[in-house]
Amino acid sequence: MKCSRFIFLLILLTLSLVFFACASKPVEQIQLTEKAMQQAKEEHAEEFAPEDWKAGDTAWRDAQGKIEKEKWGEATTSLLRAKTRFEKARDVAKGKRAAAIQEIENTKTTAEKRCKALKDALEASGKKLPAAKRKEFEEACKTAEEKIAKVATQLQNGQYSDAKFLAGSTLREVWETQKELDGLTGKKGT
Repeated sequence: MKCSRFIFLLILLTLSLVFFACASKPVEQIQLTEKAMQQAKEEHAEEFAPEDWKAGDTAWRDAQGKIEKEKWGEATTSLLRAKTRFEKARDVAKGKRAAAIQEIENTKTTAEKRCKALKDALEASGKKLPAAKRKEFEEACKTAEEKIAKVATQLQNGQYSDAKFLAGSTLREVWETQKELDGLTGKKGT
């Protein structure tokens, strides 16, 4: 009888240890998940990897609800899922963000070159243009240069969608202005 009592106590002690080991707040997993979430934010995952970001955010919210109810085991599982999705979002966003920056920079550079070509063509036009039209074209150049500078600022501030739109629309405006100038001066397309 003593032997069965000892085994019963041993089993009870083991189950108690397992229960209490699983019954503590998963502080380390919370910290790891928060770190993964922060890294994903730094890579603008919400913009560049929205599906993975949303899945991570959903799992994070689920984990928070389980933590509030002190369901530590279930919370740990949700935290692990959230961490994994945030890490994936971070990795996907990093590549897409780099590609977007490169595309915006290329568009900005092209707009700068076309703007310079427009200014050179304006100077070369000499007396062919009336003063009012010359002033209009000079204003268009000045506006384009301001927009190009704003694109650089938007890139630095992480406003990638705005920068992409502004760079593209500025390039288009410069191109249209160049075509208009070429039409007035009789020059064939560039």
